[in-house]
Amino acid sequence: MFKTKVKAVLRLPLVWRARFLDWRMSRTNRHELAICAIFREEAPFLREWIEFHVGVGVTHFYLYNNLSTDEFGAELDPFVRGGLVTLTDWPVPVGQLSAYRDCLKRRRMDARWIAFIDIDEFLFSPTERDVRRILAQFNDKPGVHVWQYFFGSSGHPTRSDKPLLEAFTQRASETQITTVKTIANPRAVYKVGVHESRFLWGRSVDTDGKPRTDDAAPVFDRLRLNHYWSRSLADLDQKVRRGDASTAKERDRQWHFEFEAQLNSTTDTDIIPLAASIRAENTRKMKERLGRTAE
Repeated sequence: MFKTKVKAVLRLPLVWRARFLDWRMSRTNRHELAICAIFREEAPFLREWIEFHVGVGVTHFYLYNNLSTDEFGAELDPFVRGGLVTLTDWPVPVGQLSAYRDCLKRRRMDARWIAFIDIDEFLFSPTERDVRRILAQFNDKPGVHVWQYFFGSSGHPTRSDKPLLEAFTQRASETQITTVKTIANPRAVYKVGVHESRFLWGRSVDTDGKPRTDDAAPVFDRLRLNHYWSRSLADLDQKVRRGDASTAKERDRQWHFEFEAQLNSTTDTDIIPLAASIRAENTRKMKERLGRTAE
């Protein structure tokens, strides 16, 4: 208890500075919600992931390329040229946390919130189209953590021709498998984590306004992450072979396929109408742009 109080006192100057930066940032026209993510060999999935998140209110992406050899550049180029994506080459083995730290250091004043999620995770709300409307209710908090549903292969041995969000509709029950990811006020973070971060003041909260505790039930009412953990079985095999960005430990193929077998017990199509609406809107905008170009 004494050590905790001493640490709190020693952190006070950092807290005051962060609070001042927060006040200053609130008076600028920065991004209200950005995403930071590291990726490797994710080219086939990048466009759908970016376009979906733009549809739910994300206004910028800080993406870190971690030793990819596929065609990610061609997929990201329109978004980079359009100013939506800031792309950083990050050839660092086990580079996830170092990429997150770099993002916090360089982009601390560029966004009200930064969500630290992966390319196989889709953030959305079952109650609001624009997730920023929900986050605005927690501006006094240092972070909001979002619970995940883990989706399996839905029996697909290889990649489907359908959009990812339509192809994979089977998941584990939240009583079986779940975890959280954090949407953080970047000025409040003093130690970033893959799932949860530590803050200069307070703790991140669920959308019920309460900090996460070991005995509390997961909260999925207003924000969710659909984590497409395996995609197809062929994609899962590639995932095992490429390794993990957060640990140097070699992936255990048997464990991964046994874990995937637990992720197909419940049908969940909640995200599909939203995804279809976003795709239709993107198609309409593209036709309008092509029409103006032809005039």
